Parts: sequence; structure tokens; C-alpha cells
Amino acid sequence: MSIQKIIRSEHMLASPVKLEAAFEDAGAVLDLLHDGSPYKTLAAVHRHPNESMTGGWFRNFWALGGKVVLDGAEKFFHNPRFIEAAKTSFRAEVIRPVAMMTNLNLPAAALPAHLDLPFFRGLTNREVPSWMLTPMGYSGLFHEWAIPVASAITWFYDGPGGEFEYWPEGLASPSRIERPPYSNMSVVADNEYMYHRVGATGTPGEYWAEDSVPYDALLELAPEGDWLLRDGADELARFPYGKVRLSILWKAYCFETEAMAASFDDHSHDLTPAMVTQLFSDDLRRRGIEFSEPADIAADPAWKETLTRVYAAPAV
Repeated sequence: MSIQKIIRSEHMLASPVKLEAAFEDAGAVLDLLHDGSPYKTLAAVHRHPNESMTGGWFRNFWALGGKVVLDGAEKFFHNPRFIEAAKTSFRAEVIRPVAMMTNLNLPAAALPAHLDLPFFRGLTNREVPSWMLTPMGYSGLFHEWAIPVASAITWFYDGPGGEFEYWPEGLASPSRIERPPYSNMSVVADNEYMYHRVGATGTPGEYWAEDSVPYDALLELAPEGDWLLRDGADELARFPYGKVRLSILWKAYCFETEAMAASFDDHSHDLTPAMVTQLFSDDLRRRGIEFSEPADIAADPAWKETLTRVYAAPAV
């Protein structure tokens, strides 16, 4: 049987599907979110100790690599409402949930429009460092190995700001905006290819600067219901419960046909770290950009600087 190499069409941009009620039992979802306290910074979760990438963003995983890692999350990971919405959005027969996580945002200025970290065949278990996935996605060089992925974002937040802005028809077309109050509302969309962003959360006097939250800081739900930001034994701040924007992100592989799913499972068309280096190097030479091929793609700072500078998100 011939293998279908391309499992995401070149011009695909799946249409978003809005769910007014994402979970049948929203209270149980919030209980599980509360039980996940304390939360690590985004930088700590993704093991980037030398980077300021949090800006008051905290996370934990409910499921990763298709496996549930948080007790009690199984029934939410296989949410039939998400699966049916993903089938509709991607016109897909086969939906495979792959990841689920909590995101908690302190009051902060708006984030830039961006794409989520993409998924590629053969690179699903940190075969390349997570920072490299961003330039891989923006470069457009690796579309042949791209996996269609549905993202369902569900919000629980009633405070000021915190809107979700997205561009379902591309950056050249008008955006759409979903605004609080949020209570178990979700949008299922193509976030690896659809530009989107979190709007300013809270009010300007409450914003936390990008580099003001220590790497090892924890966000903890206190018994009285406030959120505590602490660094070791030091309490850095205290937030009323409603000041923290809560959301849950679910992701699933979406295969248009059983044949495409079988092609993914075959692994004969997987991308490798050596291929990634070669494709980037060839493109940099075509562009006339000076660089040195890395001895270690994960640890060479000059290689990282080149890729993140040359293949960056467009300004919006």
C-alpha cells in the first residue's frame, strides 16, 4: 500500500467551532483545576531557565502524548463535545486526543498574535528542543510533515479584559473576538495555523511585566480562595480569585481519512533532527544569511539566535 505523505493539505485553515458549554460538568472541571495547585511558571514547565517567557503565565498538564497524567482527568480528556467539534472543524474521520493542560494568567498586557507550537511527524517526543518548533512553524519549510491538530480553549473568567482575538481567515482579513464573561465557553480551532492572541487581562495598574515573575515562582490557591504568588517562602503577591484568568487547552490529531491516520502510524515518512538541520541550513544559504551549522542543535546559542531571529512571527 502506498503511503500518503501529506496529511495536512497546503491550503487548509480549519473553520472554528464555538461551544457555549464545553464540559457537561463544569463544576468538576473547576474542582480538578483547583486541585492542580500550586502551578509552575510556563518557563519552568517547559524547562527554559534562561528565558523570560512567562509574564505571569502558569501551567500544568492533564494529558501529554495521548496519555492522562493527572488523576481524574480521563473523562475530560475524551470529551465527546470536543471530538465532535474537531470532526466538524477539520472535516475529519479520525480524532485522537493528544494533550490537555491548564493555563492561568495573572493580570498582564496583551500578548502578540502568534501560532501555537506545531506538531510534526517524527517529532512528538522532544526529538528537537521545544523552542525550535516555533521557527519550524513560521518558516513554512516543514509543511510536508505537519500534523493537523485541533485546539479547544475553554475559559473560566469574568474579569476585565482577557479577550480571545483570532484570525480564522488569515491576517489579511478581520479578526474575531470572544470576550468575558466566560463560563465553560470554548472555541475549537486550528491554532497551529490560525493566528490568535490573549488580550490584556485586568487593568493597567495591575499588569505584571514580562520579566517580573521568577522562574521558580508558584501560583497557589489559598484555603480562603485567593491566589498566592510566591517564590519559595516569600509571598510576592495575592490576587482575589476572579483576578486570575483560567483556561483549559485540549489538543487532538485530526486525520481526514483512515488512510491518513494509517500513514501517520506507519512512520516511514517521519522527520528527523538531522533533516531539520539540513532544511534550515539549505534555506539560510538560499537567503544569503551567514550562520554556522550547530554541533548540538539543542545547546548552540548562535544557532538558536539565528533561527528565532530569521523565522519569527509577523508583526500584526
